[in-house]
Amino acid sequence: MADHCNNHDNHDHHDHDHHGHDHHDHHHTHHGHEHHHPSAPAPSGDKDKDYAEANKTFFDAKAQEQPDPRWVEMAKKAGAAIRSKYAFKEDSTVLMDFACNVGLTSRELAPYTKTLVGVDISQGAVDVFNKAVSNQGIAPEDMRAVCVELKGEEGELDGLKFDVITCIVSYHHFADIDKMTQMLSFFLKPGGALLVVDITKPPAATAADSLFPAEFGHVVAHTGGMTKEGMQKAYEGAGLVNFEFEHLEKVTVHEKEMMLFIAKGVKLAN
Repeated sequence: MADHCNNHDNHDHHDHDHHGHDHHDHHHTHHGHEHHHPSAPAPSGDKDKDYAEANKTFFDAKAQEQPDPRWVEMAKKAGAAIRSKYAFKEDSTVLMDFACNVGLTSRELAPYTKTLVGVDISQGAVDVFNKAVSNQGIAPEDMRAVCVELKGEEGELDGLKFDVITCIVSYHHFADIDKMTQMLSFFLKPGGALLVVDITKPPAATAADSLFPAEFGHVVAHTGGMTKEGMQKAYEGAGLVNFEFEHLEKVTVHEKEMMLFIAKGVKLAN
């Protein structure tokens, strides 16, 4: 989708934006995110679905809406959880907020970083993100968002590598989380950390159980949430070690109670 964005490689979830949005209704908004991510291969049985394109369209339409206060609060909680898991250094930490959407979580983390780059495939969300940054008088070299669909290739984002990458309530939008995690790992510096906050699959859930209304099926690849095992496999497959997985708290979305988790892994030093 980079082609439909002003791909200045420069850079939300989700869901959203989870975080920033009306979950799904926002959900998809998550965070200002846009959860929609790179066109990863669709799950078996859904070969015709292009989740990335569907999410781009969804979040472009949502970008101008006022964030739901619930998602703003979720962004605050996600930001606090991330800061508890990673020692930010205001004078040196370079952070990528992937699937940043309109930037609800980015705003929570930016004060603790030297440079924050939001990445999203929704140009509408990126425009809202950058307008807010400009209105605050913050310089682009300190905080900015770029509309680009990253591939994990040399030269993207002007060759920038990151101390920490965050992805808030957007992973459930990605059809192939193994591929997505490998792509994000590419952008980490040796010793850098990937921190993901998302929705846990309930223990008793069956493959048929969905946490989201049917109308979100085109933008949510993992409608039942994510498992610790699935996340650990994705992290380890991407060369990320010291895997951590911790439940955060329950939130109510679409009239269903969901448990958030935070996952962390560190890229092996060369």
